[in-house]
Amino acid sequence: MSTPTLSDVAARAQVSIAAASLALNGKPGVSESTRERVLGAAKHLGYRPNPVGRALRQARIGSIGLYLPDTAGQFSYYAEVTNGITEVLHRRGTSLLFLPNSANGLQIERAPLLDGYILIEPHSDDPGVAEILAQDLPVVTGDRPKSGLGDPWGIVESPTRELTRDSLEHLRERGSKRPGILVIERVSEWTLDLEQYYLEWCAEHSITPRIATVSINDSNEELVATLAPFFTAGTGCDGLFTAGDGIAARIAGILRTLGKTVGKDVKLVSGVDSDLMSFHTPSITAIDLQPRLFGSTCAELMLELLDGGHRPATLARRLVPAPLIARDSA
Repeated sequence: MSTPTLSDVAARAQVSIAAASLALNGKPGVSESTRERVLGAAKHLGYRPNPVGRALRQARIGSIGLYLPDTAGQFSYYAEVTNGITEVLHRRGTSLLFLPNSANGLQIERAPLLDGYILIEPHSDDPGVAEILAQDLPVVTGDRPKSGLGDPWGIVESPTRELTRDSLEHLRERGSKRPGILVIERVSEWTLDLEQYYLEWCAEHSITPRIATVSINDSNEELVATLAPFFTAGTGCDGLFTAGDGIAARIAGILRTLGKTVGKDVKLVSGVDSDLMSFHTPSITAIDLQPRLFGSTCAELMLELLDGGHRPATLARRLVPAPLIARDSA
């Protein structure tokens, strides 16, 4: 039995070869009903596109490099972002190559040939970010890199100003008079922007800013020692916005150690939502950064830039909504 061809698929779906190609490659130009008919015909015939031939026709390698912060393994957020990227690229027959972080031996000159790079949360202290941005290839960053490290072709962002102000207003509406923020790093533009918008909000409301910096690797004893003065009765924080994945659950435990009741003595909002926030007791109010959608938006923008064939005249930007999910902690 002969191997089915694109012509066979087109004939069975009763469309042109060009339309069948567009449908199979996930490209615009055909209706959803036509796309479904073509995909159904391909499945029935057992048709599998030749990835080598397709790459040659498109003058592409068929692979995108993904670069994450060295700390990515500590946070579920990055796994969800990666899932979103993978799903979109898979539909377009493009593979994803995980690149080691510079802290783990990245040598960009030894990386396989790639069509482009996706960088998620580029950190200012990571030399690998500048190396990748210096390549003559499309680069999409999830959040913008620090000025001076290089210019990506496209950026996908969350509405950081809006989500910061929404969180602080939520804390104020729930009775917090002295809201503060807690950060776990100061090397991402997301965190630095959040801090700046917090300071602006405090100035508008004549509130003394209260900013705590801790490490995700701090022991509970270290966190207690650092944060005890931060929550002094009468003058310390009575509301807290945490900038980081998962740290809010640990802070809730620290507050209990300090004799504080979460949701009563101290209102708590996490800057990153996850299942942990909803399952925690009390459940924790959080910002849903929609990491899977964020990742898929990064991948879609990368494919759009590759289809365009050249760096756009102006930076391509995409914004992913980040709603506040109100729960028991605030």
